[in-house]
Amino acid sequence: MNTELLFQKAKAAGIAPFEVRISTGSKLQITTFNDQVENLTVADDASVRVRGLVGGKCGTFSSDNTSDDVIDVAVAAVAEAAEYGQPVNPDYFIRKGDYEYEKVDTFNAALDAVSATRFTALAKEIGKKATELDKRIESASVQVEYVSSSRELKNSNGLDLCGAENYVMIYCGTKAVDGEKVESGSYYEILTALDGFDANAFAEKAVADAVDRLGGETVASGKYKVVYSSDVAAALLTAVKNGFSAFDVEQNVSLLKDKVGTKVFSELLTVEETSIGSEPFCGAFDDEGVATSNKLLIDKGVVTDYVYDLATAERAGEGRKSTGNGRLMGTNIRPAVTFMTVKPNADCSFERLAQTVGDGIYITDVSGVGTGLNGQSGDYSLQASGYRIERGKITSPVSLITVAGNVIKDFANIGAIGNDMKLTYYGIKCPSVMINEIAVSGK
Repeated sequence: MNTELLFQKAKAAGIAPFEVRISTGSKLQITTFNDQVENLTVADDASVRVRGLVGGKCGTFSSDNTSDDVIDVAVAAVAEAAEYGQPVNPDYFIRKGDYEYEKVDTFNAALDAVSATRFTALAKEIGKKATELDKRIESASVQVEYVSSSRELKNSNGLDLCGAENYVMIYCGTKAVDGEKVESGSYYEILTALDGFDANAFAEKAVADAVDRLGGETVASGKYKVVYSSDVAAALLTAVKNGFSAFDVEQNVSLLKDKVGTKVFSELLTVEETSIGSEPFCGAFDDEGVATSNKLLIDKGVVTDYVYDLATAERAGEGRKSTGNGRLMGTNIRPAVTFMTVKPNADCSFERLAQTVGDGIYITDVSGVGTGLNGQSGDYSLQASGYRIERGKITSPVSLITVAGNVIKDFANIGAIGNDMKLTYYGIKCPSVMINEIAVSGK
C-alpha cells in the first residue's frame, strides 16, 4: 500500500492524527504420517487497520486488502465512523521520538532461507525414526510449521516502526500398541533456528511419551505432592498471566485485583515479562507504538505491578504511564502480557525435583484447560495423566485422574522449581514446578 498517498488523503479529509497498521504473514505447514507426506500447505495473509480522529472522536477501518484500491474506502470509512465514535485522547497517537526502542532479534534470515524440501525431509525423518525406535509404535504423525510475520505502524505524527519474526514449531504425535493396550503420546518444540536440532532425540521423546504411558492406571483419591511439567505449569499460569491486565482489574475480572505489593505466591516464584530478547513472542514495541521492556511481574512471590496501555494508564492517574503492553484485540486496544518467563532454579535438575517429592505424582498432561480453569477465581479441575513418583524415582504410568485446586493457593505452596526450561505455546517459558499438596481424584 502507498502509505504516503493514504496519509495525504486522510489529511485532506480532515482526519488528524491518523494511523495505519499493516500486518503480513506467511505459513508453511507440512504433515507426514509415518514417513509419508500427507499434506503440504502454503498460506499468505495480510491486513490493514487504520484509525484517526475527526473532531476528537475516533473512527476505524480494517481490511484484508492491502492494495491501493482500498485507500479511498478506508479514508471515507474512518471519517464516517468517527461521527459515531468515542472521544479519544490525541496523545494516544504517539510522536516520533517519544520513546527509545530496545533491539530485539526475532527474525532469523538463515531460518527464512530453509526450503520447503528441507522442512519436508525433516518431518519425514522424525516420523521414520519414531517408528523405528520402538516396535510398539504403530504410527507417528509429524507436523512442521514454519511461520514468518511482519508488522508496520505509522502515523501522521512521524512515527514509523517495523518489526518481524519467524520461528518453526515441530510436533510429533505417536500411537503405541502393546497387545490390547493402546496409548497416544506427543512432543513439540518451538525453535528460532534449526542449527543443533537433534531429530533423533526429538523422536525419542515423542516415542517415550506414548510407550511409557502403556498400562497406565488410576490412583487412590487423596492429597499428593505433585510435580507439574513445564507445559502443565504454563497452562495453569495463563490465569496469572491474564490477571496482570489493568483493564481486567478495572472490570473486576482479574484474580490479581488489589494484590500489588502483596506476597501472593511462594517466595520461590519469580516471574518476568521478557519482551526484549530473541524468542518468537518478543517485540520492541506494542500495538500503540509504545516501547516495551523487560520487567518483574512477581518478585519472590510478591506481585509487583499491573501492565497498562495508554488508556488504562491515563485512567489510573498518579502519573502512571503505559508499560508498553497495549495489544490489539479485535478493534480495541487492551493491556496484556505477551511473553513471560518463570525464573528456574539452576541447581535443581528434574531428578532432584523428583527426589524432593519422595512419593507423589508427576503430571505431564491435562485436558480441558479452556473450560476447567476459571481465569477470574483461579479455581481449576482438569483431567490429567502422568506417572507415579516413588522414593524419588519416576515409576509406573498414571491415567484416569483429575487434579483440582486453585492457582493462587497452589503456587503459594510451591515446594521446588526445576531448571528444565521449555518455551510453550502459551507464551510462557517455564520449568517444572513441584506443589506440596494437590487434590487428586482417582479410584
